[in-house]
Amino acid sequence: MGARGVLDQAQLVGMAGAAAAALVAEMTKESWASMRSLAARLFRRGGQEEEERQLARLDADQVQAATLDQAALRERWNRRLLTLVEDFPEAADDLAAMARRNPDEQQSGVSQSAENNTGSVIQIGRDNSGSLNTERR
Repeated sequence: MGARGVLDQAQLVGMAGAAAAALVAEMTKESWASMRSLAARLFRRGGQEEEERQLARLDADQVQAATLDQAALRERWNRRLLTLVEDFPEAADDLAAMARRNPDEQQSGVSQSAENNTGSVIQIGRDNSGSLNTERR
């Protein structure tokens, strides 16, 4: 896929939409620096001036992300990403990398688990889930 393969318009549109959704979703998370680096690599395909221009826009949106309409922000970045990859087809691989960053699968917190315990287990924190098995093994 990407620069080596042929992507049709529908694939590009879908990929740009997924990348924009992931980009906007991570604007307010701890993983933002990683996503920003992926975006910078994509923008760099258009040259240094394009990279600087798009990163300035991205940084401005990221600062205001909590107060902006998320759907409008996703649409804005969808259009920008799609235009960039249409102008620079070699950027398709970078767009795909951004699209694979599923914001619903990203965890910015700590993962806790307790297995094969004979005593009580107390987990403290936000968004805990799981089950308690009281059977002796």
